[in-house]
Amino acid sequence: MAVEDIRLISTGNEELDIRLAGGIPFPSLIVIEGDHGTGKSVVAQQLIFGALKSSLKVIVVTTESTTMGYIKRMEQAGFPILDYYIMGKLTVYTTQLPGIKWTREFSRLLPAITSNYMVLKMDRYDVFVIDSFSHLATYSQPNEVLDFFTITRQIVDKGRLVIITIHPGTIREDLLTRIRAMCDGYFKLKNAVIGGRFVKIMNIVKLKGAPTVFD
Repeated sequence: MAVEDIRLISTGNEELDIRLAGGIPFPSLIVIEGDHGTGKSVVAQQLIFGALKSSLKVIVVTTESTTMGYIKRMEQAGFPILDYYIMGKLTVYTTQLPGIKWTREFSRLLPAITSNYMVLKMDRYDVFVIDSFSHLATYSQPNEVLDFFTITRQIVDKGRLVIITIHPGTIREDLLTRIRAMCDGYFKLKNAVIGGRFVKIMNIVKLKGAPTVFD
């Protein structure tokens, strides 16, 4: 299937596809926001799995795990992606490198380094995932964050799907407002207790044709 012919990508989860009005639009820029433990990485992994099953090439940048640790977590979560990794359909990069100590000055450059890589290597992926952007942008200035999302928007407009997870509170609310305006999809995840039952809730702040809240 040619990339340009794809309009919706199944997540690989029938119930989630229904909630998302058929799947994730391709190409698009999707941002997933949530605190630790709300499941934003699992949602991103579900989208990764769906993209791989749709014969798309995926690159993941993880800031919270090693390469093999990330793959192992996906396998344990019920996403059998090891074969895709072995075949080169899935590439996982990590910032967790032994013996490397990130300085504040170098860390500030990470969003620009990442966006430059995304531009230079566009022929190597259909889907690019950053989990999580908050760690990349810890020391970045507001204009550097906006520059990153501007470049990302341009990449999406050239036919790619970009998925980014963020932690609330790490990016100023005024910046988030501008980022939401640039996104095709913006999901907010949170934990809640409803009727004595612990649930995870995803608020679809922005995604055309989809319901706004479900658990």
